Amino acid sequence: MSFVSMETSGAELRRRIAEFDRELNQKFHTDSIQSLMEKRSEYFDQMLIALWCSFELNKSVLSINAVGGYGRKRLHPQSDIDLAIISDGQVSTDVEEKLSCFVTKLWDLGTDIGHSVRTFKESIQLATEDITIATNLLDIRPLLGPSSHASMIKDALFQNKVWTSKAFFHAKLTEQESRHKHAKNTALYLEPNLKNNPGGMRDVQTIHWIAQKHFLIDNPKTIESTGFLTSDETSELLESYDFVCRIRWALHSVVSRPQEILLFDYQSAVAEFMRFGGDDNTQHAIESMMGYLFTAMTRIRELNQMLSDSFQFDILKYQPKKPERIIDEYFMVRNNLIEARYKEVFIDKRQVLRVFVLIAKHKDINGIAPETLRLLRQTRRILLGELSCYQGCREEFITLLQQPNGLKTSLSLMHRYGILASYFAHWKQIEGQMQYDMHNAYTIDEHTCKAMQAIDSFSCDFNKKSFIYNVNQHIKDRIPLILATLCHHISGKQAVENSQLSAIIAKEFAEVHQLKNSSIKLIYWLVANQDLLIGTIQTQDINDPNVIKQFAKRVGSFDKLNALYVLTVADMIATNEQYWNEWHECQLKQLYLSTRDALRQGIENIFEVRTLIRENRNDATSKLTSMDWSEQDIASLWSTLPNHFFSSNSVDEISCITEQILKGSVKQDMIFISDSLSPSSTCLIVYTKDRPKLFVDIFNTLATAKLKIKDAQIMQTKDGMVLEIIKLLDSKNEPITEKIRLDKIVSRVKKSINNEISYNNLSTPRFVKNFENITVVEFLKSSKKNKSLLKINTLDDPCYMEEICSVFSQSDLTIHSAKISSLGESTENVFLISKNSGEQITNEEQTHLNELLVCRIA
Repeated sequence: MSFVSMETSGAELRRRIAEFDRELNQKFHTDSIQSLMEKRSEYFDQMLIALWCSFELNKSVLSINAVGGYGRKRLHPQSDIDLAIISDGQVSTDVEEKLSCFVTKLWDLGTDIGHSVRTFKESIQLATEDITIATNLLDIRPLLGPSSHASMIKDALFQNKVWTSKAFFHAKLTEQESRHKHAKNTALYLEPNLKNNPGGMRDVQTIHWIAQKHFLIDNPKTIESTGFLTSDETSELLESYDFVCRIRWALHSVVSRPQEILLFDYQSAVAEFMRFGGDDNTQHAIESMMGYLFTAMTRIRELNQMLSDSFQFDILKYQPKKPERIIDEYFMVRNNLIEARYKEVFIDKRQVLRVFVLIAKHKDINGIAPETLRLLRQTRRILLGELSCYQGCREEFITLLQQPNGLKTSLSLMHRYGILASYFAHWKQIEGQMQYDMHNAYTIDEHTCKAMQAIDSFSCDFNKKSFIYNVNQHIKDRIPLILATLCHHISGKQAVENSQLSAIIAKEFAEVHQLKNSSIKLIYWLVANQDLLIGTIQTQDINDPNVIKQFAKRVGSFDKLNALYVLTVADMIATNEQYWNEWHECQLKQLYLSTRDALRQGIENIFEVRTLIRENRNDATSKLTSMDWSEQDIASLWSTLPNHFFSSNSVDEISCITEQILKGSVKQDMIFISDSLSPSSTCLIVYTKDRPKLFVDIFNTLATAKLKIKDAQIMQTKDGMVLEIIKLLDSKNEPITEKIRLDKIVSRVKKSINNEISYNNLSTPRFVKNFENITVVEFLKSSKKNKSLLKINTLDDPCYMEEICSVFSQSDLTIHSAKISSLGESTENVFLISKNSGEQITNEEQTHLNELLVCRIA
């Protein structure tokens, strides 16, 4: 390209580049993407060398070198062109002037050109200090001038004096983890960053650099040369990388400027450029293109993980803090990764699911070993049908959903590695599927995974004073909620009219897993009505009592309300980072509380409650009889308990409490703590003879021990006993785990029941003093004859319960049952009360009691 000189105008240079780019675009569908990028690099080689010579810099001691992507001969239409100009030492004034003119001329090219002018020593010093510069120089390629400059720099970088293999690896891996974290650890954005998202081009380049540095390989086939991937895996990685590169080439071509994010605005033009289609079938073309892209990025991320782990443990000889240990005959833990003990392990298809169950159960497992991941990939490819066809796989899947951290870690890994699609055929159909909704940031499958992760966080990570945390605690059976979330967009579309189709698929999926009838009905209802809450706050006046009454009738039960609320919040959080906001939170909370009050006033669907009671009693009976308790003893005890014991508690809670009471004798005091009934709190159960002020004495005992009551059920039995189920947290909002402290709690409660303990006046916590105490007292409509339903909302102050009970005592009132729930900084207390004489409280007495309570509590 000798015709290019310092006199060539900028307009002419830009015209020639644009013409050459058009020539390359004409070959886009016939030539490989790598050859196109090489040809573009070679074109700029010629142009830059010609310009370098026209300024007579070829006569100087300077060398001009390509670095970065240009150094690898990988130039997209709008890629930066990075140059390293290296000198042996001080350059003359004349050469400096020519170099300045050369750099100025580069601006005329209309391309982003980055350059540095340094000595060899300066280059090495900066590479030592900055991993980005070191990485850039690792791809150095001489264009003109002393070629020794490039070879000296590369030799220095290959030595361990600048960066050791271990330090370089950790630095690049930290960079990658930071990129992935910034992208919320997903490749499945609807507007993906082709370069920096997980599964993007940078993931392949990172592996290339790590291998290049460690193996001292200086050729384009670095990854193939490591031997850590099979030939098929290498082909899969490079084909996936090529497809992402082709999308990026198309994006640069249609936008005509540097652009890494494939925005909605450009997707139709890119799809047409890629010949996926256009005009009448634009939407189908975009969906097809994005489906291929998401598959490619998912595979790149998967293989990147395998290579990263291989480098860390096989090359760098990483020494784990814990020794390897054997789990069972199938699996072991080594280097904090789960590893199959023999290659044929997945012949037993149950083990495919069990891998992920073990990851959820064992906190020290961070992932899957490379060779085991390879075996999973091979199994995935040769499956003849769905994994859910196997009974053992279905059992393991339900076990996984029951694990405290199963959704956040294991189910996400199942999705990432394609096992969820191999288990659930409908899931495969939504993998990488677009959502044409202005709010959604993710594909349907990724949105669903993030919704399930949000549900996990409500139990584990969320502030335990948050409203969603407390609502979530009232969900007795989490399986229906989780399966409803898994299936809420399983039909492939998010429109309301498709909810019924998703509900049908969800119902069939639940039936395959042989869930009880009430759970199947709940799953169907949740999916079919997934937009009910958000639609109501957007279209109805939630301050209108008639709206609330009709809404409550449509919901029908507390279980549905709680599950729907949690599903709705999780769905909104998973939509994008801004969709879940204070306004939505406030509106949904108001609708939830109003609906709950309406349900308490008798709107709850009695048929559904009776069905739930019957199923819970049957399941609990089966569980207890399997432990050799007689049906007669069970029925005798249950005949004394109120119905809401069976509707307000799970089968496990009913069984555990019944077993503990039966271990004693009827009407014998039982005080015990269960560490299995509520994993996020400590569950205290008290079964004793009823007496006045019993609950307030127990409440004060716990408060003086610096314990917080997050939830309490008080139930009178038909034979003069009382059953109290109290869920506790310590002062740091954590469950109590120390055995000594648990024993002390039981001992103090026993003394309190027997009036063997006295209390100092309880003090108001410091944080409560910072809030204005606005107490709201309200009488709700009660379905019980001669009994009144009283709701008291006030600050979470341990002093308030004594005042409430004192008012009840002075007013000659009896507490028949109570439900106490923490809601952030406040508590909601619902009491079923009557006069000691058994008469109902009159309207006049209600007004007086209201005034008295507000005065005393405030």
